Amino acid sequence: MNRQELGQLVAALRKEHFDEYGNRYTQAKLAEKAQELNPQTPLNEIVIGKIERGERATLDEDTLLSLADALALTIGERHIFFLLATGLDNEQMFPAPESAPSILDKTMQILADIQLPALLLDCYLDVIAANHMLLQMYQTTALDLHHLAGQPSSFNLLWLIFSDFFAPIRSQMSQQQWHNFAVGNVIYFRRTTLPYRMTDYFANLLAQLRRERNFRWFWEQVFYEEQRYFVGGESFQMGSPDVGRYRFLTAPLVMLTPFGNLEIVTHIPRDRETAVSFQKLAQQTPSAVLQLSTWPEKSLAA
Repeated sequence: MNRQELGQLVAALRKEHFDEYGNRYTQAKLAEKAQELNPQTPLNEIVIGKIERGERATLDEDTLLSLADALALTIGERHIFFLLATGLDNEQMFPAPESAPSILDKTMQILADIQLPALLLDCYLDVIAANHMLLQMYQTTALDLHHLAGQPSSFNLLWLIFSDFFAPIRSQMSQQQWHNFAVGNVIYFRRTTLPYRMTDYFANLLAQLRRERNFRWFWEQVFYEEQRYFVGGESFQMGSPDVGRYRFLTAPLVMLTPFGNLEIVTHIPRDRETAVSFQKLAQQTPSAVLQLSTWPEKSLAA
């Protein structure tokens, strides 16, 4: 990511924060926050302005650390932010001799072969595809998903989780289980979308998500209770004695591409009961996938 793009990202991240009066952070307010956290910070309003305009050619360690602290980045976001600050873009970091359609075809075949519930996500956590085991696990059919097509952001993972569509699954979770599930997925969303927070597509997506009150609450809540010990997956439990319980870990298999990363998120059982349930699902379900979104092309209307 070049300095102009990094500056745009820093500005976008700054504007995600609000002061006690409900006003978005200004450059002065961000500098004030940085100085509260570290009186020796190199950040001030002038420096932040130069960074956001892409005029700061080099960013030293102290400046980057102070920026990450003042912007209250989560652990996963910090990792991505420091990588972006190298100045290299996706094409330089992840050169690929293959075209995007070829990469997608191969990834979809892997998704079809996996004998566990799994879905394919892009960097915005838009659901590109899901295998049939996942649809069975979440008691969803292709027809159910067809009814969602055409609604704004309808196949974004966060939109699905916080929408009425997911209500039957939420009802199977205890209050604490739902809390952990929601927080974990918002942390995941913040991490994967970090390089794209200044794009029009992300702004449109976030506006759609913020219409849901629960999302707004969890979007802010991660600052107070981030699970700092684990990045790249979460442990969840869902279900009831009537429908069966699932205790699983979601583990991403990341494909690095110059077109934006793809992640196959697989549900890995964490107890024998869940392993047996997944085995039965595999025996009863065809090895096939349902594609829901396009990649890498994005449309604001999607």
